[in-house]
Parts: sequence; C-alpha cells; structure tokens
Amino acid sequence: MLYRQYYLSPIGRLCLVASDQALYGVWLEGQKYFQAGIKEEELVDTSNPILKMTKNWLEAYFKGEHPNPDKLPLADRGTAFQLKVWSALRDIPVGESRTYSQIGKVISCQSAQAVGNAVGKNPWLILVPCHRVLPSSGHIGKYAAGEDAKRFLLHLEGIRFDNP
Repeated sequence: MLYRQYYLSPIGRLCLVASDQALYGVWLEGQKYFQAGIKEEELVDTSNPILKMTKNWLEAYFKGEHPNPDKLPLADRGTAFQLKVWSALRDIPVGESRTYSQIGKVISCQSAQAVGNAVGKNPWLILVPCHRVLPSSGHIGKYAAGEDAKRFLLHLEGIRFDNP
C-alpha cells in the first residue's frame, strides 16, 4: 500500500507518496513525470510516519534551514543509471550547483544528455536536488517542475545563475 498526502509549498502544491518503509516521491502537481510508475488505485490519501517526516523536512527547508535529506528513507526505484545520477545529485551541497557534464564525470558518463534525462526523471523533487544542476552556459536550464519553481529554489539557496 502507498500513502499520499499533499503539502502546500511556496512553489505550489506538492504531492508526497510513501510506503511504510520509504518515500516514493515528491512532485509538484502537474510537473513532468508526475507520480511516474504509480497507479492511482495503489494510493490511499492518508498520512504515515514517513510522510510526516517529509513534511517536517519541507517545512524546515522552506524556512531557509538546511535539513539533512539523508535521514529520509528513499524507495529504491529507477534504473541503475538513474540511481547513479541521483546519488551524485545528493552529493551537491546546499548553495552550490553542478553542470550536467560535471555530474557525468562523477559517474563516468560522457553524455550530458543522458545525465539530463535522468535528472529530469528524479522522483524526489527538492530532496534529491536536481534544481542544483545547471547547463554549462550558466543559464537556469530546464526543470521538470518548471522554470519558476527552479528559480525560486535556487534563490532560496543563494545559488547564482545567468538570466537569459
């Protein structure tokens, strides 16, 4: 069984999904790949301890604190390649950014496009900081939850980027 709750954040309504053991995802309503791989009939709209922990984490994050996302148990979902990319994203410190090429070097992948595809399918918005990945041009780049959300998160963390 999977549990779902919503959290009203400064970037919009976030959908949180978890089992009894792990967090399956955090998505902005309407974002690309929303609830990817999860069927509506699997969901029960109620809370559980993992969803409560996630909401507390998000509260602290949006207050400008820097809570540790490693304390949240993430479900083991995604391909082996995606998991490598998402693991590299988790190593990007708050207030810093990386390029797709830099992530590629960390995981021994020469295709920035392949890295970008995996970054875009990250199911844990904000917790696994895909918003901290920028194109080598220094511009904001694309974001599955939209450029406005990415802009907000980067500003919240004090990350600079070029406006096109």
